[in-house]
Amino acid sequence: MSAAPGTAALPIEVRPGAPSAAGAAPAGANSYATARATTVLSGLALASPAAGLVFEVTLAWRFGTSPSVDAFRVAALLLTFGQQLFVFQILPHIVVPVFTEYRAAGRDTEGWHVALSLANLLTVPALLISLAAFLWPERIVDLLAPGLAGESHAATALFLRWFLLAYAPMVWSGVAAGILYSYRIFWLPPAVQFANNVILVLSILAFGSRLGGVSLVLGVLVSCALGLALYSSRLLPLMRQTGARFPWRFNVGHPGVRKALRMALPLLGMVLLMQWGCVVVNRALSRLPSGSLAEFGYVWKMGALVLFVPLSLSTVLFPRFSEARFGSAGDEFREICTRALRMVLFLSIPLACWFAVLRAPVVTLLYKHGAFSADAAATAARLFGLLVLASPAFAAYCSMEKMLYALGKTHIPMLAQLASAALLTTLCGVTARQFGIEGLMMLAGLIVCSVVSAGLFLVLQRRYQAFRWREVVRSTLRVLALAAASAGIVWQTSLLLERVGAPAVFSAALQTLGGLAAGASVFAAASLVLQVPEALACARYLRWAGDSVARRMQNGLHL
Repeated sequence: MSAAPGTAALPIEVRPGAPSAAGAAPAGANSYATARATTVLSGLALASPAAGLVFEVTLAWRFGTSPSVDAFRVAALLLTFGQQLFVFQILPHIVVPVFTEYRAAGRDTEGWHVALSLANLLTVPALLISLAAFLWPERIVDLLAPGLAGESHAATALFLRWFLLAYAPMVWSGVAAGILYSYRIFWLPPAVQFANNVILVLSILAFGSRLGGVSLVLGVLVSCALGLALYSSRLLPLMRQTGARFPWRFNVGHPGVRKALRMALPLLGMVLLMQWGCVVVNRALSRLPSGSLAEFGYVWKMGALVLFVPLSLSTVLFPRFSEARFGSAGDEFREICTRALRMVLFLSIPLACWFAVLRAPVVTLLYKHGAFSADAAATAARLFGLLVLASPAFAAYCSMEKMLYALGKTHIPMLAQLASAALLTTLCGVTARQFGIEGLMMLAGLIVCSVVSAGLFLVLQRRYQAFRWREVVRSTLRVLALAAASAGIVWQTSLLLERVGAPAVFSAALQTLGGLAAGASVFAAASLVLQVPEALACARYLRWAGDSVARRMQNGLHL
């Protein structure tokens, strides 16, 4: 499976003969393009959830588990819905295939016209949603969290009224993200997300004591405006280079716009189903003791620790999936899908094992200070341990979802989300009553995610022969065995470092960093000894990256 030395960074190399949305490039220029983009994107993706965790810590420090935090969790659900609707799930996934198709045919200007017309058109329903939330926020609160009352209910209505003004700018941000992905510009969306988290932190620090929950409203609106400005600053020069012009009319009759809208309908259904699942979970949490919404939300955000690298890889490979679909080589799509899934599992399985072992020190390091009590930290550690067990299945699901988007089969992920929503709707109430918040985490994370991920794998394999499935199974079992063995090393290292007797936060940092370093070293060494293709490819990329940095430094000295 590994490519020839010196020609591939990850097992998903950019082949010299593969068609590219930006035109063909020499082999030397393309050899490490995917891995280099993944590295940059992963760095930004690490910075963004790191800033998000700082925001969570700041939120806990300023507001604790007060009714304001429960209210923020509920209102943020619709804010996340808008992001999924416009920025993450729908618009980029319909803009990239359509825009790539026009560019591959040498009709770049028409591709721009289709993308911008789509943004023009979808701004209208976004404004209507914002207007409805501004006029009738209380009714939405009753739907999303019927267990909230008093201060929590009033604060949620306040947040909903103002948060949803961000919907129209999100439309343009989503279209801009799709266009930039088509030009292989992957860094800006996570950079915008990072800036948004930083602004929220600064808003709480600067205004939280005086304005209370209003500081969150201020942070959301300012971050939304800044994000739109950043996208515009990168998009407008590209428009000038290609001679594209802004369409002032709703060109619904254009074939490209109609095609994009047809692709969007199943995605819209999928996002609605996905959010319905979140609503069901939130409704169940709102009936549990006060603070349950806050604790669940804190832990859910920690899931980014395991997922940022594999999800970054899936994002970078999405245009490659689309290009392979239109490529002349019949087996190219199968090849890249197999390698992508293997690499996603190679990255996510060991991370899940290590963080499951380190759940207690990680929670202590992040949250066990200020208003976050020892009981809340113990509950969060249990929840985090359950959540990370689901992360490999979720990473695989996200990768396979993009493969189906590239095939134009957007209805299949929608059906998977329908199954997920049905399971949650049927089981959430009884699970919350019988097993409490831990049962909800197990249901929403491990059980549901594993079921839908397995379903997508079967569909891709049976209908489209997207994988060499025996190879994927053998690779997964081998990685699982190596990850479990390295997790034992992580556990022993953590116990050893715990005996140092340092203060709680310092001890937690020492256990976390030392355990991860020991586990990663053992896993990497064993993978290289066993000639695991993914490990060999990563090693080749690291050597190439080191040589590249050395050459640049040497050139700089010569200058």
